Amino acid sequence: MQKFKFSNPETDEIDYWEIVPVYQAAFAGEPWFEVTKCVDEMDPKRCTGGLSPLSVGESCDVCELKPARPAYEAAELTQRFKSIEKTRKTMWYFERSGEVLGLAGLAWIADARRVAAEKYADVPTMKDWLLEQVGESDFIWLDEVFANRQVRPSGNLKNFGAMCLGFAERLNTDRLAYRTISPQMIAASKRDFGLLAKVFVRDEQVCDRRDFVEINLKDQL
Repeated sequence: MQKFKFSNPETDEIDYWEIVPVYQAAFAGEPWFEVTKCVDEMDPKRCTGGLSPLSVGESCDVCELKPARPAYEAAELTQRFKSIEKTRKTMWYFERSGEVLGLAGLAWIADARRVAAEKYADVPTMKDWLLEQVGESDFIWLDEVFANRQVRPSGNLKNFGAMCLGFAERLNTDRLAYRTISPQMIAASKRDFGLLAKVFVRDEQVCDRRDFVEINLKDQL
């Protein structure tokens, strides 16, 4: 039986010990393959985003070095989540199968300048693009959505629309945006919101390696 819950970190206890392993496993899989930190000394590193698909201790055919640290270390990831929660209005979403975490989503109130600084520091041209596209007003940044595929191998985004609307109601903002390389995240936005979801294609309509999605939820609330 699936259970659904929104959690406000200002009032609810967030179980990072449960969240972190699910996050690590999710992003180690397709389409991200973020398994370890790239150890190549080039700047920028050869691996996209500085993260490698190799396992710890596996030799790289390109730089001949061996990654020694996981892509997302537990303490580092926990601190990032806590920092987000302390510095802006934030909401978590959880789906459970019995007592096991099946899917989690993290969203927070953002503006174009903050998203440019925190999420696109390596793509400076995105600042002007974001300001032109979303303007100066606040919106919801859907920062993370990740699933435990041991619980449900497929169909994890079947409640995507309800999750987005739940974030909008609780964060009191009717625009939501996110970036992704996941075809499923794009398909879910089109399925649940149709023409209300604008998809900007990577390397064509947006100067980034990830697609950008903006959803207008005003008429849905």
